[in-house]
Amino acid sequence: MFILYFGKTLSRNDNYHQVLKADVGQDITMSCIFDENKIEQVSFMRQVTGDILSLGSELFVHQSYIELKRFSSNRLDLKLKSVNQNDSGLYSCMFNDEKLISYLIEIFVPPRFVSYFPLEASISYPENFSMNLSCHVFAIPSVNITWIHKDKNKQSKYIHYGEDLYLSFIQPSDSGLYECIASNMYHATISRAFYVTVQYSPRVLILNEKTRNFLHETIFVKCRVCSIPQADHIYWFRHDQQITDVNIHIKKQIINDQCSESIMEIVDINEYQFDQYECRGENILGHKSDYIYIQQISKARKVKQKISTDEINRNERTALLLNKLQKKKKNQTKTTTQSSKNLLSNSIKKNCSWWWWWWWLLSSFIYWIWLV
Repeated sequence: MFILYFGKTLSRNDNYHQVLKADVGQDITMSCIFDENKIEQVSFMRQVTGDILSLGSELFVHQSYIELKRFSSNRLDLKLKSVNQNDSGLYSCMFNDEKLISYLIEIFVPPRFVSYFPLEASISYPENFSMNLSCHVFAIPSVNITWIHKDKNKQSKYIHYGEDLYLSFIQPSDSGLYECIASNMYHATISRAFYVTVQYSPRVLILNEKTRNFLHETIFVKCRVCSIPQADHIYWFRHDQQITDVNIHIKKQIINDQCSESIMEIVDINEYQFDQYECRGENILGHKSDYIYIQQISKARKVKQKISTDEINRNERTALLLNKLQKKKKNQTKTTTQSSKNLLSNSIKKNCSWWWWWWWLLSSFIYWIWLV
């Protein structure tokens, strides 16, 4: 285990005591300064229990992890080796009944996992179920626990703070890596990762857009099925009956770890095969279907363009003759034109006749006036 060392030097002074901080397993040294000729009156005491640990240059307790050393003529060092949590507390260096210096020892415990769930690093949940992950960590000082989710696109985000992570009605998008990170301001962080797979029943989609075809054509229909776990089977049905036609071939290919494609090939389609088709995907969670209706297109009848002229080959010469219908239309046009001319002529003649009579009357009247 990696241990973050805080050092043996004094970390804080105040009017009452100095604070020494260390992790479990480290050593701590407490120093006491006194008059050179009065060492016999100097002692170390543990305030929590009231035990005298040393007097003068001699230890009162005989424990292997406590060591007393005269550093100089006026300095004594009391060393606690490989400390544990029980060594925390207040210690004093006394000169008779006078306190020379006090030390508050704080023993820290680096974070460690007490328990976590699940025990496996990888776990699967069905879609729409609930998911529960947990990390329980012991440390002194206590830690903050953060949960991070990293999806299949490796995009990370913070999703929760605390020991237990609970998600309800999970979806395939909730799949990915979940990491529990425990940290405090004194130690290196520790983490535990869980890879979660959300299983789901098949999603089925027929990819074809064209559904109208001619008789005797070869048709390809592509169906994509995605699921976790991957679909065990992809079936094709017509009228709820699995297709067994000899001219229909079905092939399957893997796209990725979730998706497969099934291609139905109808060779030389006949008139009875223009119908609705069902593509069905199945896995352990159930089955889903998609449908396509293949319609027949009637081939347009080719109508020969009527030729307005007849082509006759005579002595390697080509003579173009008007057909009867064209002659008839031409005669009708002539008749109509002639009739229009006759009407116009009659109208002119009639109008001219009236003008002539008016002119004669007027001339006769003028002549009579002249005679008179």
